Amino acid sequence: MYKLALSLFFLAVVNFAAHSKNNAALVIDGSTGVKPLIEVLAQHYLESASSPNIQIGQGLSPKKRIAALKNNKIDIAMASHGFDVSQLAQLNLRVHPFAKVAVVMGVNHTVKVDSISEQQLCATYSGAITNWQQLGGADIAIAPFIRPADEVDSEVFLAKVSCFAQLTLAKNVQIKKKSGQMARAIANERGAIGMTTLVRVSQSDNKIAPIGINGILPTTDNVLNNTYGLTRNLYLITSDKPKERVKSFLRFVRSQQGAEVIKANHAVPLIVNSSTRLTP
Repeated sequence: MYKLALSLFFLAVVNFAAHSKNNAALVIDGSTGVKPLIEVLAQHYLESASSPNIQIGQGLSPKKRIAALKNNKIDIAMASHGFDVSQLAQLNLRVHPFAKVAVVMGVNHTVKVDSISEQQLCATYSGAITNWQQLGGADIAIAPFIRPADEVDSEVFLAKVSCFAQLTLAKNVQIKKKSGQMARAIANERGAIGMTTLVRVSQSDNKIAPIGINGILPTTDNVLNNTYGLTRNLYLITSDKPKERVKSFLRFVRSQQGAEVIKANHAVPLIVNSSTRLTP
């Protein structure tokens, strides 16, 4: 079983710098929601391949990540939304889908509720439900968190949970701008609930639990059989003529070994091909 936490070795060899002019390094930046899976993929890639160091940035907006890619500030952009494939092709950029993840309502480990209905979820965020006891749990106040409306996790819920589109948020709902901020808030706040991904849940040391919607649990099996529909795809964006270090990393991500890492982190690999060839 692959380790879900970053090893000391990984922390020693991967430099988490935003940008670098070191031409020998593989520099990756972009979506913070994609970052946790890329971090663990980079860990196993570096353990299995002779490679220069990998630098993973702290996050870039959709426009900034594409500008950084075009200006050779980064080698790979991480993305889950906010791009048009045809427009990127005109910029001589290529999109590589590599995984699908479940977008979930994660709850703090103090919450012992397995599933709630869409109506109960919306009532929680509107302020009509304020205590987990009202949902069959313990007498713990609910601490609701949400991502900004233009972030992909919110977009998924707005598109798939009908009552969310007409929702007026309660005053105690806190907005977390970045994926990592959301995960930390859920993990550290007693009674917390918030939008995150199954990858973040799997890397939380059991501090976050996924909660089902309408009785359907957000498992990888339910993502595969389309029973659980709250999902988003993860992508890597590169030049259409990537450097060899970029091609090598992409081959690993798309290999059987890369697929096992993706599955170990509760995501679904989209492409498995150990002999992937990229146009030089």
